[in-house]
Amino acid sequence: MNIKPIPRFAKILGYCGVFPFAILAVIHYYGGQQLKVAALQAFLAYGAVILSFLGGIRWGVASMDGRFKGMAPFVSVLPSLWAFACLLWPDAGHAVWGLLAGFGIIGIADRWFPAPGSADWMVVLRARLTSAVIACHGVLLASLTLG
Repeated sequence: MNIKPIPRFAKILGYCGVFPFAILAVIHYYGGQQLKVAALQAFLAYGAVILSFLGGIRWGVASMDGRFKGMAPFVSVLPSLWAFACLLWPDAGHAVWGLLAGFGIIGIADRWFPAPGSADWMVVLRARLTSAVIACHGVLLASLTLG
């Protein structure tokens, strides 16, 4: 398989999207009580937005060239519905776990079942970005556990 290199601008934008996760997780880990609350709320909101965005990518690819059929449209809305459900969970720790699971599942889907017509480099980039986002969730969960 001859995968084209990941476009530089796509890498930059992708990792810029990870940056808020990392900053908010670190703020939660090192911050005082008020900062922890604000960072957790922002982390959950941003996580829900990005998980929904990943579903939107699948929707966009599925709607190209008359491909809007089969399971692709259905699968494309699941991340948004899952993210919304996570925001409704009363326990923030469970919501973080839920978003982590959502990112893991869409990451697996993007790796093993990419949307037909996706750029081949996108599979590689998405795997890297998903790994970074899951690591940020791990830092936040560790911070929640340690108090």
